Amino acid sequence: MQPDLSPEDAERLDVLLRAVEVLDPDAQLPGGESEEDLDAAERQLGRPMPTQLREWYRTVGGGAVLVGGHLRTYPPVKKRFVPGPYVGTARNALRSREWFVPEEVIPFGSDAGGDVFGIWSPAEGGARQFVVLIGAGDGDEDVPSCAIVGEDLYAFLQGWFAHYVWAQDEDLVDEVQDELGLPLDLQGVPEEMARSVGQHLQAVLRWASPSLDQLVYDPDKGWPLSVTDVREQAEAAPDW
Repeated sequence: MQPDLSPEDAERLDVLLRAVEVLDPDAQLPGGESEEDLDAAERQLGRPMPTQLREWYRTVGGGAVLVGGHLRTYPPVKKRFVPGPYVGTARNALRSREWFVPEEVIPFGSDAGGDVFGIWSPAEGGARQFVVLIGAGDGDEDVPSCAIVGEDLYAFLQGWFAHYVWAQDEDLVDEVQDELGLPLDLQGVPEEMARSVGQHLQAVLRWASPSLDQLVYDPDKGWPLSVTDVREQAEAAPDW
């Protein structure tokens, strides 16, 4: 049986859902996924789906395209007329295209450039469930091709939405950023708040994940961490 969300995480999910409603109240989101499909994805994964991810899918569903296309979530399992990848099989599908995705990662989506988001969730547990962004490498886990972009899924979504709202509709920036609780000194269209869009994204991701003192992600410079680096940080984190 899947554990329920903690009260804190349930509240964080509500905040995210309100932001999604503001972004597009008429959005034709795929709708919540069935328990059967989520269970099927877990069987394919060979491990439980992280609780935050499962609850997101139960509420929003997979295959959603959000914040101007800067986040696309994968459907949990293969369905007719619904394009993949799919959560249950994405890791193997990506590796078959010579894209190194470590065993510990459950891919759940991609950004506008097609780079992969995943949750660090080893089958044996014992590690913190960071959200990582994986760039297309050469199949070698020691090649720097990763970034940690969230201390957990909901922190990542909070920061990603708060930054990328500008790419969907500048008229909604203030309302969405307020809904998400972004501090006033970070609110606004990135070009007006920082020297670059990338600088603003880094600052917002750091705000959303305060426990990650070393969070550094610059989309203009690539991904600073090897898979080994991420593994060491996830296993060393004291409060998973």
